[in-house]
Amino acid sequence: MWKVLICDDEALTRRGLTKMVSRCRTDMEVVAVAAQGEEACEKIETLRPSIVLMDINMPLVSGLEIIERYHEDPRLRFVIISGYSDFAYAQKACRYHVVDYLLKPVSEEQLLAVLDRCAVLLQQQITTSRIVVPQHQDRSMITQVLQEIEQHVTDSDFSLNQLSDQFHVSASYLSRIIKEEVHCTFSELINEKRLTQARTLLLSEPPLLMWEIAEQCGFTSQHYFCRVFKNRFGLTPQQYRQMMKEENSGNKPKSA
Repeated sequence: MWKVLICDDEALTRRGLTKMVSRCRTDMEVVAVAAQGEEACEKIETLRPSIVLMDINMPLVSGLEIIERYHEDPRLRFVIISGYSDFAYAQKACRYHVVDYLLKPVSEEQLLAVLDRCAVLLQQQITTSRIVVPQHQDRSMITQVLQEIEQHVTDSDFSLNQLSDQFHVSASYLSRIIKEEVHCTFSELINEKRLTQARTLLLSEPPLLMWEIAEQCGFTSQHYFCRVFKNRFGLTPQQYRQMMKEENSGNKPKSA
């Protein structure tokens, strides 16, 4: 049974999509709905759905930010549902391998077609992940993979799927050997390296603007950079900069 999560701030839309999913596919179940972005993130992490029907304009955290956060998970498929057509959003959706971009109101025929595609992609992923690479190749590959990550860490378009294509293995397999080697996911590794660079840039003189730091470190937006930074260190980038500035000024020798 494929688990489906519906994320939309309109109660009527959530109810309508829930009913349509149950009519369209008997092998799919709506396990939860979410009305705002942080709630959606919590349910993705706790319920581990296979398919997420995501409205772009979610409160607090946007649908695209959520997709950016979780799109590297090979066991998860996103479908965007939006009240208006936006070419820039559609372009970003393609970058994150979104299955489809549907405009409201969504018909039952449209939903059935996209759910069918999701099921095919998920089944293909299961089949591909069963391909076994000889263990002696793992060491050589992981060394090259980590070198490649180091070289492209500031590239905001760099992704697990791009890396798996380059090494001709499945994304799920690559994700597994990365986690076995460094004890964290690809996204966590990338973010940690970007945050390390960001902390250095925050102390540069003359001071850089936040969007400049975000861009130079490979984050897709200033907002996403600030949120990831605060989640990791418990401080906003501005607070961290001020704290370090005060510490450094306190350590300077006083003039006679």
